[in-house]
Amino acid sequence: MKTRTRIIYFSFIALIMLSELVTSNLYSLFGNLENTADIMGVTVAEERIRLYILIVLDIVAGGGALLAVTGYVRAGAANLGRIGVTMAAVGMVIYGCYQFWAGTFQLGTESMQNLTRTVGIIYPLIGIGAWFVGRDLRRGTFDNE
Repeated sequence: MKTRTRIIYFSFIALIMLSELVTSNLYSLFGNLENTADIMGVTVAEERIRLYILIVLDIVAGGGALLAVTGYVRAGAANLGRIGVTMAAVGMVIYGCYQFWAGTFQLGTESMQNLTRTVGIIYPLIGIGAWFVGRDLRRGTFDNE
């Protein structure tokens, strides 16, 4: 797989996670939290905790993806890239598993349960893809110098 394709893949992950961080989770946390909790079918306290968890996972996966891109772009940043691939892959898998769990056991409205479970299936697949796409960085076989 070409380096450019890997950069696009990890940029896509960073875009997804960091845009979700800002436009969904932070906006909901600092916006009308009562309305968000009502839409999700949970209490305000439960929604606040859920958003904190998602914010941390957004930062881990999105930040890891940015580190992976840095590892592919900058000479001498392969070690950062190696850490980034692991952070992005593991972060996406944990994020997805948490979303699937929340959609199954925590959220109260059926439409949000279905949407959240769908995210809980897709994100781990993207994370597993990141693990394989970034294998050259993880193994230390990528050398852009």
